[in-house]
Amino acid sequence: MDKPIVNYHPGLLAEHNLLLTSQRPLDRRDYLAVAGAAAVLLPQVCRPDLYGLVSSLGRPHFPRPAIHLGLDGKVGNHWLFRHLDLPHPRTLVYADLDQAVAAWRAGAVEAAGITPPLVAKGAGGGQGSNVFLLASPEELQGLANRLETRCFLGPSGLVLQERVPLPGRDARVVLVGDQVDCYWRVAPDPESFFTCLSQGGRVERQAWPDQMARAVDLAQTLQRKAGLDLVGVDVLVPERGPALLLEINFYFGRNAHGGTAPLRAAHLRAAQSWLARLGLDPGRVRPAEN
Repeated sequence: MDKPIVNYHPGLLAEHNLLLTSQRPLDRRDYLAVAGAAAVLLPQVCRPDLYGLVSSLGRPHFPRPAIHLGLDGKVGNHWLFRHLDLPHPRTLVYADLDQAVAAWRAGAVEAAGITPPLVAKGAGGGQGSNVFLLASPEELQGLANRLETRCFLGPSGLVLQERVPLPGRDARVVLVGDQVDCYWRVAPDPESFFTCLSQGGRVERQAWPDQMARAVDLAQTLQRKAGLDLVGVDVLVPERGPALLLEINFYFGRNAHGGTAPLRAAHLRAAQSWLARLGLDPGRVRPAEN
């Protein structure tokens, strides 16, 4: 008898389904199921203990969450981009706010070739909630009770990053296996710093196709080098010079993709394609009836 496909994704069904509802602890059922699995389907956001079990038993799994669980957030993303030698804005990393303020006052920003105003980003947070445009170390010091340096699944701290002159837009490239969905996030007005939809940005899918092609190429290079299966990658594409990686999003808003259903359909297709590459019948996994 073939080994079963074990599934932990709430939107999928396979031969053996084990959901981690209400933060239930892993138990003997999980160990036995994963140990005897032909393949394991993980949720979009995987718990560290589940990934530890799957990887320790050497079972094939989709998607691969290792980067998410170790290098999530602004600081972790920077170290990844730097390690892979992929283009990104000039960036300085600090353990805490006081260290960053002291370094800026001591001339570290200018020595790095960064001209204020610059972008300060706490390690955690999302939807632009922990990102600030600043002109001086005094303004940075003023964020003492606002900037969050903790990151749950990645290194803590903050980054000071050059602001790349752009016409008020950046690219979001969503990669689900070998499938690509991409669009521009356009600021609500030419003077606005933020492009995220939660802060008034809008989606544009048809404009600037040549620049979008550059963004997609860079995001897919990151995907290939880092072993990423399910991510939203934010990319800046200046008028001149290379495209630049901004951030990796492992859990991202779905409105621009038409909601949850299209994203889950893409996840299913990617999982089935992955199973086929393992020599397993992709028809053994199907959408959940919910």
